[in-house]
Amino acid sequence: MTPNETRSAELPAFFARYQEMIDVALRAELDGLSLPLYQTHSYYMGWTEQDGSRPAGSGGSGGKRLRPTLALLAAEAAGGRPERAMPVAVSLEYVHNFSLIHDDLEDQDRIRHHRPTVWAVWGEPTAIVSGNAMLKIADRSLERLIDHGISVEVVLETQHALAASYLRMMEGQYLDIQFESLDSVTVEQYLDMIERKTGALIETAIFLGSLVGRPDGPDRALSNGLRSMGHELGRIFQIRDDILGVWGSQETGKPVGADIERKKKALPAVHALGMATGPAKKRITEIFAKSQLDGRDVEDALQVMEDLRTQEFCQALADDRWRHAKSVIQSLELAGDTARDLEDLGEFLLVRTS
Repeated sequence: MTPNETRSAELPAFFARYQEMIDVALRAELDGLSLPLYQTHSYYMGWTEQDGSRPAGSGGSGGKRLRPTLALLAAEAAGGRPERAMPVAVSLEYVHNFSLIHDDLEDQDRIRHHRPTVWAVWGEPTAIVSGNAMLKIADRSLERLIDHGISVEVVLETQHALAASYLRMMEGQYLDIQFESLDSVTVEQYLDMIERKTGALIETAIFLGSLVGRPDGPDRALSNGLRSMGHELGRIFQIRDDILGVWGSQETGKPVGADIERKKKALPAVHALGMATGPAKKRITEIFAKSQLDGRDVEDALQVMEDLRTQEFCQALADDRWRHAKSVIQSLELAGDTARDLEDLGEFLLVRTS
């Protein structure tokens, strides 16, 4: 049996364990906030339409809620209770959505999750303010850790760690934008960028969930082990995102070649630009130097990547990071069935289609 035969693109079952409690807690953060500004949040989180009405035929889901789910799972893995980590979970999801609102604006993306983005509906200035306000809601949420009996020292540590992680996320976004103007980017530079832009919040979700979940205080060795595992999951998540950005999927709604058309220096482009030789090198360099690409350019870039087996390279890099993460999971003494849950998560991230 090959590794891919054991993997499923279906969301692991443990996500359902936390979904309702996460949704209730996320909605509660907007209670009492009545200015139209907060309607942009409710809309972006998937709870309402542009006019404030409930989405037809929908429970108002806003996606997988990966980061809050990881925080609650980590709390359980450390032998704690998931509800103690809920303020962390809520804060992480609002930080994540703050970044997406601004990311949509920076990339001029009009659609996310098959719906118009905030800036496309309400304009660029409103999107900037909406994102900034969401970040402040995230900061406020962490204050609720005190209500769960968590010590002031640990609360302050949590606040510092989360602020540091979203600063790293912003650094990664800056590097990602900067890469667009560079002639070449190395795989090492790329990995450094994704460890900041995408990896920071995933790693922090697992670390902080385990830190605050235990009623008798943190198990530092266990939390650091889980953090190391989360570091690798962050890499895997972004590598898979880059694969989907070039080769697409029905679930994402992105056409094949979407990231090539945008000249995005994601991992497939980094690999192709670095490994191509001869006429292929000349052509792929020419393509990414153009101000605007046409269909022939995208087809030629895809052909270069096929000849170089770029997709296989990207997937192999993700597989390698998973082998390391899985070894960390197996080395830790985790509560209940959470080791199996984390392994299911890793196998899912490797093959996810959305």
